[in-house]
Amino acid sequence: MAFANQYLNTTNVSEIPILTFSPTPTANSIRKRWTEPLLVHARASEMLREDLVVFTRGLYSQTALASQFLLATRHHMHILLEPTLHQIKAGLQGYLDVQASEQFLKGAIPSIGSLIELAGETLASLRDTRGLMMDQLGLANVAYVVTPGHPVPTASPRQLLISLLLNHPVILEKLRKDGDVVLADIGKHLKLPSIPFLDKKEYQLRRDVADGTPKMFFACYHIKGGQQELFVGSNQADWGALSAIGDIRRADRNERIRTYIPLASKAFVALQEAERDVNLPKSMESLEPMAKLYQTRMRAIAAMKGTPHPDFLGRTAETGQAFNRAMEPAQCCYFCQGMMGYRVPAKFIEKDVRSYICYVDWRLRNGYAHSCAEIEVSLQCCQNWVGKGKPGNS
Repeated sequence: MAFANQYLNTTNVSEIPILTFSPTPTANSIRKRWTEPLLVHARASEMLREDLVVFTRGLYSQTALASQFLLATRHHMHILLEPTLHQIKAGLQGYLDVQASEQFLKGAIPSIGSLIELAGETLASLRDTRGLMMDQLGLANVAYVVTPGHPVPTASPRQLLISLLLNHPVILEKLRKDGDVVLADIGKHLKLPSIPFLDKKEYQLRRDVADGTPKMFFACYHIKGGQQELFVGSNQADWGALSAIGDIRRADRNERIRTYIPLASKAFVALQEAERDVNLPKSMESLEPMAKLYQTRMRAIAAMKGTPHPDFLGRTAETGQAFNRAMEPAQCCYFCQGMMGYRVPAKFIEKDVRSYICYVDWRLRNGYAHSCAEIEVSLQCCQNWVGKGKPGNS
């Protein structure tokens, strides 16, 4: 797994998020501006704590990925979450009694002060869990020092955890025996936590909020020359209304795939041109607009994969599976199918397949052609093939 480790070991300089506060806030503006960020903060702490619990359950070993995970959790706790909460406490000191927004919560609506306390409690629980884990693993004296300007992992803790889980000998053996079956139902084998929201009935979410983990992941597995090869990618970690953290983590991810971004942009443009060049047969002129779009896009995908197109990022013998944060199998979007074209083992209802191909809008992706999890895996696969002296599109 040398290539996967090399890729996920990418670091960037750590940076403390800087929040901004209105100089003349009102109760209503405080309610609208800070309810969601505080909920995101609490969820992020809780999800990170759950990841640490999973890591502790017989998973730990002295590997580069394990060290990256421990460093990443320290980074998130000490550089991202703690300073953010300190700034919120200081900035909202005079508005603690303001009622939180009903837009995100139902039942008894807490005050902003109560949500600050909740964020503090979940952060303290995270801190305690990590300290206990380090003691249990005999790592209490191991320095995972993180200060501003210190190199930190660009991959999210959750992505590193999934990579560790998939590289476990038991999972690798299952993949060796029947990779398609395992990838098609990856959640059954990983059993990662996907908690609803804390354990506080008085704070019930009216709608979902971000939790600091990526929304989508992608795993590619194949055997070449008797050697198992497995790569894991994700999209940007979702920090929602905590944009000060989200912007930092987006820049970190961009650093990780920096060399591949221009190639992804070229593939994106090539797919757009391929779609524009499709001429449907006259027999399809009477089709409904969505049916026409589906037929057009399927032909564009075929045009990219056929020869293949010089800017196509995929190869001909790679299998991979997308899955969401709930560890449920997901389809690859139109852009990923047209730019990379992995063979996907999970099966989906034909109606859903057609809908998924059609729903994406070019305008929403412009300038961010490298957003999908598949891009990260494609880069690793490319490094792997080139490292073995093979051409990129073989």
